[in-house]
Amino acid sequence: MGAWQRLNPQLFRYFLAVAREGSLSAAGLRLSCVPSNVSARLRQLEQQLDARLFLRQGQRLRLTPAGERLLPHAEHLEQLCQKAWRSVQEDIWSGDLRLGSMETTAAVRLPELLAAFHQRAPRVNLQLSTGPSRRLVEGVLSGVLDGGLIGGPFEHPQLDCLPIWQEELMLVLPPAQDASSLESRPQTLLGFPEGCHYRERLERWAVSRGLQVAARQSYGSIDAIFAGIAAGMGIGLLPRSLLESHPRVHLVQYQAIAPELGATTTLLARRRDAGEHPALALLLELMRA
Repeated sequence: MGAWQRLNPQLFRYFLAVAREGSLSAAGLRLSCVPSNVSARLRQLEQQLDARLFLRQGQRLRLTPAGERLLPHAEHLEQLCQKAWRSVQEDIWSGDLRLGSMETTAAVRLPELLAAFHQRAPRVNLQLSTGPSRRLVEGVLSGVLDGGLIGGPFEHPQLDCLPIWQEELMLVLPPAQDASSLESRPQTLLGFPEGCHYRERLERWAVSRGLQVAARQSYGSIDAIFAGIAAGMGIGLLPRSLLESHPRVHLVQYQAIAPELGATTTLLARRRDAGEHPALALLLELMRA
């Protein structure tokens, strides 16, 4: 071990206090300890450095040339310690937060929530990406995402899946479609790409009703699904919360389906072994509020 590795960084606090105050008694007041303790720590530092750091002039202590050379390094060390403290204590809500979300959740649930989050943690670089639940789960598992808002129920041994919101899925139909006649001819199912939890629910609903499926069409946006259903291309399944707030809802009609397929939970999925992410913890607090 090199001699420098045996240095005790704590001793530099005593060195700086004496250099700034000019006496052991004043340094002791600054450090809330007795002068003899300050003197002992100074001797310890001088022994470790093998150099004399102060000369006595009456009641005052003056830096030696070695002490003068040491002073800027001790001040720099103090600044580094202060920065390290602030990085942990003051800037806990900073850095990056990579959040994934289902498209419908991002459109309905997140705007006001993320505005509140930004007010609380303006230094966080939030990266929001949308996609089907399966892709979001893959992103969380691989570490690409810190958390993902997915459709539930869902369980995975590596993930904590925390319930956030309850949703009610509604059957969405063209404006002139008679819901009672769906079984009379093959239907086209419109939804998000494969891996979407709501699309899987739509498929299960079609099976439960004994529908003949003519085709399945995938769209990457809510507006595209709305436009397709409004044009009479097919039927879909979307959350009531989205339908009640969407400006184009008047172009379609919707109705409830059986609760076993219509009731669903939005979950926040995160890795169990990822450790505490302060920004994600704050976002979870705001979600639950």
